Amino acid sequence: MKSGKNSEDLFDWAVVGGYVLLVLHSIRRHRRILVAVWAGVVGLSVALMALLPKTYEVAATLQAQRAPVLSSLGGGVPPQADTPTKQAAATVMQHDNLVALVQQTDLPKAWPANRAPMLRLKDAIWARLFKPPTEADQIEGFVGLLEKRLWVDTQEGTVTIGIRFPDPQLAFLLVEGALDNFLEARHAAEITSIGEEISVLESRAESVHESLLQSLEALQKLRAARDQKLGRRIRAPVTPLLAPPVDQRSSQLLAEVESKRRAISDLEDFRRRRIAELETRLEELKALYSENHPTVQDTRQTLETVRHESPQVQALQRELAPLETELRQRGLLTDVPLKANRARQAMLQAAALETVNPGEAEDPDIEYAKSQLRHAVARYNGLLDRIEAARLEEDTAQAAFKYRYTIIRPAQRPKGPIAPKATLVVVASLLSGFFLAVLGTTLVDLSSRKIVEPWQVERALGVELLGKVHLS
Repeated sequence: MKSGKNSEDLFDWAVVGGYVLLVLHSIRRHRRILVAVWAGVVGLSVALMALLPKTYEVAATLQAQRAPVLSSLGGGVPPQADTPTKQAAATVMQHDNLVALVQQTDLPKAWPANRAPMLRLKDAIWARLFKPPTEADQIEGFVGLLEKRLWVDTQEGTVTIGIRFPDPQLAFLLVEGALDNFLEARHAAEITSIGEEISVLESRAESVHESLLQSLEALQKLRAARDQKLGRRIRAPVTPLLAPPVDQRSSQLLAEVESKRRAISDLEDFRRRRIAELETRLEELKALYSENHPTVQDTRQTLETVRHESPQVQALQRELAPLETELRQRGLLTDVPLKANRARQAMLQAAALETVNPGEAEDPDIEYAKSQLRHAVARYNGLLDRIEAARLEEDTAQAAFKYRYTIIRPAQRPKGPIAPKATLVVVASLLSGFFLAVLGTTLVDLSSRKIVEPWQVERALGVELLGKVHLS
C-alpha cells in the first residue's frame, strides 16, 4: 500500500489534468496569438517553398539489343558492341561528352534564367565579393554539377539516363542531349571498331603482298637463269602493278584515314536523319498546337541542341588530322582510297604462274618457287576476300544500327518537382504551425506569472478552493 502511495505522489494525474486545462483555456484566451502564429508558420513555409530551389527529375529509357556475330572479322563481335549497356555509364559520363552537353544546351547562359530567388540573391552577393569566373571555369563548374546530378541506370538490355535538376526545361534538354550523344557514341564505337579491324587486315594484306612480290621476283630470276643457260631469249618479267607499291606504314595510314572518314560521314548522316525527324515532328506539332505550346517549344529547343556539332565527330576529326598530315608528308594523295590498288592484282596469278616452257616442270627449283608463289597468292586473295566481307559487314552494321536501339520511354518535361513536395510541406506546416501556436498561447500564460486557473491557487496555498467569483 505504501509503494502505491509513493507512486501516486511521483505522478500526480490531477496536475497533468490541470495543465491540459491550462493549455485548452490558453487557446480560448489568446485566439489572436493562436491564429497569428499558425498563419505565420504556414505562410513562412509556403514562402520558403517559393523562394528556395526546387528539384525536378527527367529520365529516358532505351532498349539495346545485342549485335549479331561478325563472322567476317574472324574474332567475332567486338566486346563493346556485344554488350551495348555495359559501358553506358562511362560513355555518358565521359568528360568530353559532358563538356559537349554543356555547350549544346548553352548551360552558362540558360542557368540564371529560372534560378530560385534566394539563389539569385546569393549569386548577386557572390558576384560583388569575387571576380567573375572565366568561360573555361564556368564550363568545368557545370561539368562538375552534371557529374553529381546526371545518373545512368543499366539493366539487362535497357539503359536509363536521368537527371535531378533545379530547372525543368534544362533538365529535359540535358537528358535529350545525353541520350543523343550516347547513341552517337555507340554508333561511333561499333562502326569504328569494324573500321579498325579493316585497317588491321589492310596492313596485313600489304605485308603479304610484299612477300608475294618477293616470291614472284624469285621465280622470274630462276626462269631468266634457266633461259640463259639454255641459250633462249629472256622474256620480259611480269609487272603486277600499274603503280609503284605502297609501303606498309603508308598502307596502314590510308586504311585508317579511310576508316575515320567513313565513320565521320556515317555520324553526320546519322545526325542529319535525327534533325530531319525532329523537323518533321515540329511541323506536325505546329499544325496541332500554337507556337507557345510546351510540346512545340520542347521540340524546337531539342532541335537546336541536336544541331550542335557532335562530340564524337569532333573526336574523330582530331584523330584524323595527324593521319592526313603524315600522309601528305609521305607525298600520298589522301583522296585516293587504298582499295583501288587492290583491284590491280586480278590477273597476277594467271600471268605469273603460266608455264611458258614445258621443261619447267623438270626443274625442282622453279617448281618450288611456283608453289611458294601460289601460296602467297592464295593468302593475299584470302585477305582481300576478308577485307571485302568486312566492308560489307560495316555497311550492314550501319544499316541495322537504328533497329538495335529503341527508345521505349522518351524524355518528357516534368509536371512538378520531386522536392520539396507541395502537399507534404503544406500538411507539415499546418501540423507544426498548430503545435507552435498552442505552445505560444500556453507560454504567454505561464510567463505572465499570473494565476489563471483555480488549481494553481490550490497548489500554491495548499488549501481547497471554495468557489469562484466572476467579475463583469
